Amino acid sequence: MGFIASRFSRRGFLLGAASIGAFGAGSKDSCGDNLGLRATAASKGLLFGSLMRLSSLREDTTYALMMERECNLYVCADMHWRLVAPTPTATDFSKVDPAAAWAQAHDMRFRGHALLWHLQTPGWFKELPDRGAAVAALQAHIHTMCTHFAGAMQSWDVVNEAIMANGGMNGLRKTVFLEKIGPEYLDIAFHTAREADDKALLVLNEPAVEYDYLGSRQRRRLLLDLIDGFKRRNTPIDAIGIQSHLATQGSKHLDDRSLADFLREVSDRGLKILVTELDVIDQASPSNVATRDAEVAAMYKRYLDVVLDNKATVAVATWGLTDRDSWITRGDEPGFRRADGLPARPLPFDDHYSRKPAYYAVAEALKAAPAH
Repeated sequence: MGFIASRFSRRGFLLGAASIGAFGAGSKDSCGDNLGLRATAASKGLLFGSLMRLSSLREDTTYALMMERECNLYVCADMHWRLVAPTPTATDFSKVDPAAAWAQAHDMRFRGHALLWHLQTPGWFKELPDRGAAVAALQAHIHTMCTHFAGAMQSWDVVNEAIMANGGMNGLRKTVFLEKIGPEYLDIAFHTAREADDKALLVLNEPAVEYDYLGSRQRRRLLLDLIDGFKRRNTPIDAIGIQSHLATQGSKHLDDRSLADFLREVSDRGLKILVTELDVIDQASPSNVATRDAEVAAMYKRYLDVVLDNKATVAVATWGLTDRDSWITRGDEPGFRRADGLPARPLPFDDHYSRKPAYYAVAEALKAAPAH
């Protein structure tokens, strides 16, 4: 039975929606602005969203209020193959169905990340005996997920991080999918997703194409070549996801014209564009909080001004909305740690849920965007 046809107890969700709606209608920021990012984006025909944690939505009222006010797109990263199918015999929707129900109850679109990602593949897949078994398992997983959520899903990252400059075959990343199936795994994945759901946007989600340096330019070319191959083979694809993990120290490599030209090449091929995992690493910025926040905000504004100027862009999603809920602030990535030991400040809200300059930079970029 699919998600839309399933029966859920939604009393708690609906009561939460009512209280959040009342909060959003009456709250004002320091500039007296009644509009959150959700309403600002919607006024331009755009979606604005964030990665969300269902446990926080249930347990932290302030977090839930913030997300409902600011977002009309719920990005769910609890849908990885390893998480929903730890064994090959069944799919467990017990964590993802409530997330979809929360989004529906709060009038948000729902986005799935990701059907295939080499870093989130169940261990049993690697032990399959041959190519035929691997293809069958891949198809069964994608068909099960897409059928279950058919009609409820705004977009799927069908494949996440498929390419790599100096990577494997034809510029594809060396993954278990490439090893067991070959490059055709991409076509198989997208065809299977489209057959199971003809409404959701099918997305190829990629990092490190935002900047203008040799490695990024190579990745852009590989991505465009992959799109062209899909078109020649009639493989269905609707959009490119640009992860957009930026850094203040990368500002010198952010070339507005080069980025705009690349995005135009994507949109000229008939594809939509989604900013899927936006944040800004401040590892190289000064210790002074005001100066650092200003640099982060400037990066958000400059980048979004370029991306939103392309009318093929349909959504912007940050990888978390508050600094307390960021992979950058967790401290387990050495490349994100500041030499002064201060906590990172990568997202629009700080860890006390207060709006930062980055928030207003995003808001201004949305306000300045052409109607999409």
